[in-house]
Amino acid sequence: MSAASGDRRRGKGLAGVTAVVVGVVLVLAGVAGWTLFGGGEDNEPAGTNAIEGAQWYRVVPQSFDLTVVASGELQAAEQTEVKSEVEGRVAIVEIVEEGTFVEKGEVLVRLESSNIAEKVEQEELNVETARTEMTTAEQELEIERNESASEIRDAEVKLQLAELDLAKWEEGEVVQKRRELQLALEKAERRLERAKEDLAYSQQLYDEKFISFSELDGDIVEEIEAIAALETAKLDIDVYEKYAFQRDKKENETSVDQARDALENTKRNAEQSISGDQARLTSRIRRYRIRDERLTELKEQLEATTIKAPEAGLVIYKSSVGPRWQRQDPIRQGRQVGENETILYLPDTRSMVAAVRVHEALLSDIAEGQPATVTIDASSGPPLTGEVASVAVMAEDGGWLNPNLREYLVQVSLPQEAAASLKPGMRASSEIIVGRVDESLAVPLQAVHAEGETNYVYVDAGRGVRRQPVTLGASSEAFVEIADGLSEGDRVLLRDPRPGEVTDS
Repeated sequence: MSAASGDRRRGKGLAGVTAVVVGVVLVLAGVAGWTLFGGGEDNEPAGTNAIEGAQWYRVVPQSFDLTVVASGELQAAEQTEVKSEVEGRVAIVEIVEEGTFVEKGEVLVRLESSNIAEKVEQEELNVETARTEMTTAEQELEIERNESASEIRDAEVKLQLAELDLAKWEEGEVVQKRRELQLALEKAERRLERAKEDLAYSQQLYDEKFISFSELDGDIVEEIEAIAALETAKLDIDVYEKYAFQRDKKENETSVDQARDALENTKRNAEQSISGDQARLTSRIRRYRIRDERLTELKEQLEATTIKAPEAGLVIYKSSVGPRWQRQDPIRQGRQVGENETILYLPDTRSMVAAVRVHEALLSDIAEGQPATVTIDASSGPPLTGEVASVAVMAEDGGWLNPNLREYLVQVSLPQEAAASLKPGMRASSEIIVGRVDESLAVPLQAVHAEGETNYVYVDAGRGVRRQPVTLGASSEAFVEIADGLSEGDRVLLRDPRPGEVTDS
């Protein structure tokens, strides 16, 4: 597909819009054409020029640009938006004069700060108190850890001593006691054996009349005592094993168990105490951090009451731009501003763009990089040349005055050398070249009439004029392409026909 046919397709898209508004446009164009081409005098100079006199136009192939005309205002290509970062609403104490060019770092606005300064002082006291409480909690935790460690060591020592006493009793005292009792038993048994042997020998001597009965009686008593000593030794062993050993064993094992339980209780109590102190310290640390963060925020808020220029630029108040209804509360000293509310702009006037608004019906023909001309209302110089730099994604409505209007903001870049004489906010209009018709039959817009969905022109019929239906193609601000209905050389009327001038043939 050729570039010309592509442009024609875009032009046919415009023809739909033209058909809707052609009634109004043609009336206005007819009046303009009437003035432009000299009124109603018949004037047919010789030759084949496209425009033949004041009333007639000879149809010939020609080329013309397809343009979209939009109006708007100048803006800096880049600008810095200066907002209030102070919480709530605060009054402007001092503000730089609008129109002043400031350098980076210069003070732009001073906001009321006495209330924030008082909060900073109070919060500094709160931070010091929180820091003291946090330090105290740290010390208490350290003391509790040391005391708990000492108590645990004491309990561990007591358990070790109890275990040593149990081992000493089991491996020493019990063995020694059993040896003593066994020795006593053996001695009692030996004594009884000796007593029996002595008694038997004494009984033999007594029977043989070698000793007296008293001597025999002494050995009898000795035997009785030996038997009693043996029974006592056996009883001691039995009593020890059944009672004394069990009692001593229970006492020593109980001492170990009690020492072990005491150690566990000491550890649990230490954990609870340390955990409580740790929780208290954590709470104090959190409170201190919250207070410190709040103090930092307040200091940032206090610092934010002095707004400095982030970049160099020309000072323009927020209330000086935008719709008129937004300017009812102008930026000035004493006015209150809210958080994140824009106070002023710092446009970089070294690079300017024309921000124009295009109706949504024409947006499909607009694309970045398209050439355009920009006329500045306040400038008497020739139009500036540029190109489409950006097309907005979202539409803007017409506000409460025209809520159904949908327009898109289109930025047209301007030559950098022209920026020195331009200022943001200047009214401007732009013609954006969206396509081109090459060597096609075309007529001036004022020659076309509409009745419902039918477009027609009045062609020369010799005596009078004849109504000729036509199919429209692409159109510009002055010409419209004729896709069908006319031939090269036809003459069309540039005004409304007079009464009786229209013929049926």
